Amino acid sequence: MIAGISGRVLKKSGNVLLVETKSGVVFEIVCDVQTSEEVEEGGECFLHTFLSVSQDGITLYGFSNEMKKELFLSLTKVSRLGPKTALKIISNEDAETLVAMIASQDVEGLSKLPGISKKTAERIVMELKDEFESAGIKDMRIYHESLEALISLGYPEKQAREAVKHVYREGMKTSELIKEALKFLSHR
Repeated sequence: MIAGISGRVLKKSGNVLLVETKSGVVFEIVCDVQTSEEVEEGGECFLHTFLSVSQDGITLYGFSNEMKKELFLSLTKVSRLGPKTALKIISNEDAETLVAMIASQDVEGLSKLPGISKKTAERIVMELKDEFESAGIKDMRIYHESLEALISLGYPEKQAREAVKHVYREGMKTSELIKEALKFLSHR
């Protein structure tokens, strides 16, 4: 229906944006936290969008990239998981990591996300694992151990996550991944 919107951000209120198109139409768009942080009030933006029609009303969801939108749509297909929960999941973890968690059947990691129970995490994995099978980091245990080690050394979580994803190669041990991530971080 409405696949994308380009325009000027009139107002930001939490994760809700008011975006005015060149034709003068103003859309209220609900975004994930990262997308909302990426755009500036008064600035231009392009958002990949999805129009949700339900008994609760009509909501336009917006994402800074196509991967987030596709992940959102996949999550909304999971039984008993609506758009609000899908958006909460995407807001609490980056899309690449979520895809990797689902692909590697990391129920434990998913259930650590705010508002996601172990049963919900199991349902997400069961219903989406085939869709994301070939993506991302295969051994999420190594990923989480390395991430926790870097955070405990004082690196911000976002930087640590970026470093781990950047240097990861299949077959790496936790100690190798931490060592390579530290090298990567020292050159930034």
